[in-house]
Amino acid sequence: MASELGWVDELKWYSPFVFLFGAIVGFADPITDILTLVEFYRADHKTWFGVGLAFVILPCLMYPVVYVLYNWESHDHLEEASPVGFTLRVFLWGLNPFSAAFARLRCFIFCLKNFKKLRRGEKSEFSEDSGGLLPHSEWALFLEATLESAPQFIIQLYAVSVQQEPVQIIQMISLPVSFFSLAWASTAADELSVDCSDLKAKHKVLRFITHLFLLSSRLFAVAFFTVSYKWWIISVLMIHSIAIVTTDNILVCLGENCGAVHVGNSALFFCLYWLRDDLFLKQFDKFLLFSNVLFIVENIAMILKYYFSEFSNTWYSLPVTICVCLFSVLGSTIRVIHYRFLTKEESNDAVSPPSVNNNNLSTTSEPSVVI
Repeated sequence: MASELGWVDELKWYSPFVFLFGAIVGFADPITDILTLVEFYRADHKTWFGVGLAFVILPCLMYPVVYVLYNWESHDHLEEASPVGFTLRVFLWGLNPFSAAFARLRCFIFCLKNFKKLRRGEKSEFSEDSGGLLPHSEWALFLEATLESAPQFIIQLYAVSVQQEPVQIIQMISLPVSFFSLAWASTAADELSVDCSDLKAKHKVLRFITHLFLLSSRLFAVAFFTVSYKWWIISVLMIHSIAIVTTDNILVCLGENCGAVHVGNSALFFCLYWLRDDLFLKQFDKFLLFSNVLFIVENIAMILKYYFSEFSNTWYSLPVTICVCLFSVLGSTIRVIHYRFLTKEESNDAVSPPSVNNNNLSTTSEPSVVI
């Protein structure tokens, strides 16, 4: 996780506006979640309030770690004489629920300061101290999505389904904001994956649409399973994560030496696999089909358990069940086919032989296709 400047090559002239929009969503998501928790407290739903508050605090414990990993090198030579200064920066930028939004805002300010260079394409002149800005932003955004946005969405959807009181306006605002933040973060986190570098805009749009299908099916399945079986959902998600970690380590050990570093990474990302189990895996190509089949089976099983339970006597039970089943299959199918298409196109570009012109008997190489 060293700080690198390679991410600068991906910046465009419109990048400041993208970062600004991401920062606005990053601030809006925790704010609406906190306001929803206040409504839970006022309505005397102490359990929902307590669980929701826990998922506001949990990512705050992870943000400082990410900040230190990606900013230590840039601050080290400045703060050797004053370690207290760097510690204060860690607490200021890391230990708060808006850390991901602040990280996005820092990227916006960086791009705004260098807007003329971005427009002229003079990216080689950027300072090396900026190398960790975007990686830190992407990681913070993804941690916020998996440890805060997704759990808050499930809690709030559960509350909307079972509460006796009328649904508050802030709840209706918080749900789509959390989901959009989650889809945005999941798409941005694909940049951390090896198979997602240097994609064209149309491929990124397709990935975003794919995440809309995958995330909606997963979150609805988990939320409505929780309506019927409450805390049993923890066992289901734990079994899923254990299966992912076990299969990943088996594939790695069969293909190469299984080191302690890889096992440690699997344990580190254990709590994230319930939502995204294909982002940090070393044997991604071998694992893709198994991961998506397991995803489909789990989602369909969870939503059917809800549909045939005593709690499904509502008008939306059948539409939700159909949507979860359909979106799970559709999203996973698109993801597998798209990945196979990208890898096939990459391999064709890598091994394409030079073409021969029969008219002048000269050889010319085919232009490569950038995905």
